[in-house]
Amino acid sequence: MNLHLSSPSPLNATYSNDAGQVIYKVDTPLKLGREITTIKRVIPNDIADSENDEVDMRDRFGFLGQIEHKAIASSVIKFGGAEIETKDYFRKEGWGSYGRHRVFTGPDDREYKWILGSWASKLVLNDGKKTPIARFRQKSYGIFGRAHSARLEIEPAGEGIMDTILITFVYIEKTRKDREDGMTYS
Repeated sequence: MNLHLSSPSPLNATYSNDAGQVIYKVDTPLKLGREITTIKRVIPNDIADSENDEVDMRDRFGFLGQIEHKAIASSVIKFGGAEIETKDYFRKEGWGSYGRHRVFTGPDDREYKWILGSWASKLVLNDGKKTPIARFRQKSYGIFGRAHSARLEIEPAGEGIMDTILITFVYIEKTRKDREDGMTYS
């Protein structure tokens, strides 16, 4: 599944499937030096109105998670009813172009690793084979190859944990971008 971003910034974009349906909204306003990313997910509209048996086709979004980015202390992720510091959620392992890779345990009790690449991040199953789960492709203007919007490509093996992939992806891309810009958030 491809999630196409409405902007080049993963922290301020809508994420739509190949059919153009918005699945996620990610917003990171800067307020008095604090950066808090809020992630919302589309709520299915297949429940009919009991009075007239019509389905409301307008998109509704519900809170999925939030990331409080901190420059000195560990950032905090709120997701699935839990609030956890990133230093407790992720384990650092190996080295990439923009710092150490991040390993976490998914809701399926399997270990995943975000690899911080030079141009983008990719998620693999931490199984020794590095089975691909997701990859971010930055926007291409078509100078070298085909033009395309920024997108997060999720392999079929990752579709069952898509919410977790998106939450962790947003955190990882913020970390990678800050390192690229010379800042360090944890």
